[in-house]
Amino acid sequence: MSVPRLVVCGLEPGPAVALAAGALQACFAGQHVVRAVTIGADLPLWRLLYAGEGRAPRVLDPALHDDAVLELYDFWSEGCDLVLLVAVQPALDRWQGVKGSRAVDIAAGLDAPLVLVLDGRERGATAAAAAYGVRALAGRLEIAGVIVVGGDERDAAAELGQTLRRDAGLAILGWIPPQLSEQFARTYSAAGSLRQIGQRPVKGSERLLCAEAGTYLGRDDLLAAATRRGFLPGRTRRLLTPLPAAHGLRLAVAWGPPLEPFALENVDMLQAMGLELAPLNVARDRELPPDVSGLLLAGLLDEEQLPAIAGNTELQAALAEAIGDGLPTLAMGGGALLLLRRLADSRGRSHELAGVLPAEAELLEWYERPRYVRARAARGNPFDEGENLLYELFDLEFLLLEQESFAYHVGDAGEPGQAEGFAFGRCLATTMYPSLPRCPALAASFVAAMRLVGPRA
Repeated sequence: MSVPRLVVCGLEPGPAVALAAGALQACFAGQHVVRAVTIGADLPLWRLLYAGEGRAPRVLDPALHDDAVLELYDFWSEGCDLVLLVAVQPALDRWQGVKGSRAVDIAAGLDAPLVLVLDGRERGATAAAAAYGVRALAGRLEIAGVIVVGGDERDAAAELGQTLRRDAGLAILGWIPPQLSEQFARTYSAAGSLRQIGQRPVKGSERLLCAEAGTYLGRDDLLAAATRRGFLPGRTRRLLTPLPAAHGLRLAVAWGPPLEPFALENVDMLQAMGLELAPLNVARDRELPPDVSGLLLAGLLDEEQLPAIAGNTELQAALAEAIGDGLPTLAMGGGALLLLRRLADSRGRSHELAGVLPAEAELLEWYERPRYVRARAARGNPFDEGENLLYELFDLEFLLLEQESFAYHVGDAGEPGQAEGFAFGRCLATTMYPSLPRCPALAASFVAAMRLVGPRA
């Protein structure tokens, strides 16, 4: 578990850390096997890193994963030459108030050097004060240096560089020029808006800007810093371990437009339990893969691509038939929306969908960061039980709802709670997102149902 690693964090909120993270990913991915892992969840950052080179990123969520953090990190770092842990929150801020979730805490726990990202756009030497403060408060934690976004070693930024080196004692690991930084900030902000007025940015333009920004980084110095990590012993596997009941079972995993991946720890856990994953492209495939014993529909939605599944009436009919026949199904977040009768997107366009769930809805907006809720599994829930912590990434309004058996009561303990999700037969559909590493019993119950049903011809 001594893979070279860096913890990257900003000194304040803003797009600078996203540009630096994308630049680091682009800088190393050509010659090294790189995995980015965000500390906390942020949709624009996730999409940026997922579109980049290297292995698909993961989300380490201290609010959900608590004592599974090191096991998940161990699993995700296997086979990598470099792990980039990118903090969503600034260096000294906690994620959701969770103790030990600050970037400096994660860096200390993983014995990894810290790379600070300073937004120097239109700012002078005073901008160094935040870096100086983090250095003073980080104790013995090794700080590899600073990436300055929106500055160069000439003109006004020259004094900033001198202050960082001389007064804060920090190395400069890269200068990302002002013009490039401003262009990225405009593009990144526009890409995260679903209700933007005017022409949208060219798709993929943020990645091109990150690739260019990567040429301004001190690659050798950064790699040398990453190799100065401490040795971490391998973790005993508690969650990501084979389950005898899963042996020989195939799980259909939906993907492809309009279903976008997110987080992916649920897929990791089901695969580690021993399930064979059978890809199901919801835009192109006309039927489920053969010999599957279960179905996973999970992720985000690309609203521009909803016509792809709306026009695939053959697959919609196949999904309705299989789920109606009792195929064990987990439909979460955007995956659950694909099972509705009809969905109006955030631009008001209506799409006919699979009709498995007796409801029609309208998407109002997407959240850039998750909103967490306490939930208690309802009596009819086929896989989950007891209390759980779920999160939502979008605001949804039901226009038609015929909810006979629901999945969860959402609300504080002692309150009746609001009904959420659908539960019928062997299907659990929720517009919220459970994390299986947090609730392994849910995953085990799902696998047990798959074993009971057996392969679907």
